[in-house]
This record gives sequence, structure tokens and C-alpha cells, in this order.
Amino acid sequence: MYKKMILGALISVALATTGAMADDVPADLGDKMKPMFGGSAPDSLKSTPVAGMFEAKFGGEIIYVTGDARYVFVGDLIDAQNKSSLTEASRSADRVAIVKTIDATKSIEFKAKGEEKHVLYAFTDVDCPFCVKLHKEVPALNEKGVTVRYLAYPRAGVGSPAYKKMVNIWCADDKAAAMNQVKNDGKELEAKECTNPVAEQFELGQKLGVNGTPALLTMDGTMIPGYRPADQLAKMLDDAKAAAAK
Repeated sequence: MYKKMILGALISVALATTGAMADDVPADLGDKMKPMFGGSAPDSLKSTPVAGMFEAKFGGEIIYVTGDARYVFVGDLIDAQNKSSLTEASRSADRVAIVKTIDATKSIEFKAKGEEKHVLYAFTDVDCPFCVKLHKEVPALNEKGVTVRYLAYPRAGVGSPAYKKMVNIWCADDKAAAMNQVKNDGKELEAKECTNPVAEQFELGQKLGVNGTPALLTMDGTMIPGYRPADQLAKMLDDAKAAAAK
């Protein structure tokens, strides 16, 4: 109930301040927020189009706070005129920066056939049925010009049975073939140990807010949760690329 009341008040303020200039972030706002968050100041603060309302980030968590730190809103800030989420735009900008840091050589790549139109990172768990279903769509995605790069995301965490299976894949001499054997054929691979990125990629997924698999990440920072058929997924990528080019 309180969340709805705050949201209603926020919308009223937004309607009353459409077109207002962004306010400067109060110099002491971070310090004022510390008592609410265990003594921690936000990682970043910035203004929003809503007068007197500021965006605060704690890791991957985004909240909104008034300049005196008295009122806090948790949820997406929507521009009703443009029908867009300012919160998601902020998340996407963060993801773009993170995507640029990903070492593609540590992924398991299934390369596009012919012209490469899109690159898609896929956080995957080999024990996830919908990840297996998506993997069967990868050849069709490749034919449509989509390169798929797998990143490991064992949902049960480091040390789980899925984690160990994925270590075996990433330690295989032919990683793509090993992924095919596990996902397409249900084969149990020989246990192997090597220096591998599975735990590192799992932590990256957590940082990006992945909470289920498959989770698909585009190069422009868009997160696409869940399974999509190849035709639908390729169209989403084509449409987004065309919209960005306008």
C-alpha cells in the first residue's frame, strides 16, 4: 500500500514538473542516506527529470530519493509521454560498460554464418531445460547472422553439480563440442580440472542482476530474460538495431 502511495505521489510530481530542468545533486545527500543503508553511501547519485528526485545506485540496485533523503521510492521511473523506463535505460547504460569488459575468449562461441549482424551473450546453466531448448535454436540463430557466446551461470552456485558440469565443459579441449554433447546428447563428460572462468562468470551474472537462465545480453546492454525461438529473437535484435540507427 505504501509503495502505491509513494508511486502515486511521484507520478503527480512528475506531471507537475514535465519539462523541468534537472536539479543538481545536493552535496550532502550521500551522507544523509547513510543511516538508512547501514552506514553505506550510494555508489553513485544523479539527477532525474523529476524535480527534487534523484537516482541512487547501490551496486546493481537503483532507487530514487528526495533531496533531503526523507522519501525513497523503489521501482521503475516511467516517462509516460515517451512510454519508456528511465530506470531500465540507466541499467542498460551500466550493462554496456560491463559488456565492454567481458573477455570473449573465455566464452564458448557459436559463430554466425556469413555476415555477423549481432553478437549475443547467453548466461546458461546446463541443467536448465529452457537453456537446452535455446541451444537447439543456436544453429538457426547462426544462420540468421547471430553469434552466440555462452557464459556460465550455474544457478545453484559455485560448487553445485551444475557448476562442476560446466567446469568440465570449459576445461574440454573442444568446448563447443563439449557443450553440444551435454546439451544436445545429454552426455556426462569426464571430470576435469583446469583454470576456468565459471565462478567469475557466475559472479558477473549476479552483478548484472541475472536471476534465471537463459538470460540473454545484447551488446547495447539490453537484457532479454528467458527462452525465445530463433525467429522471434532474431527479429527483436533486428528491430532494436534498426531503431537505434534512426
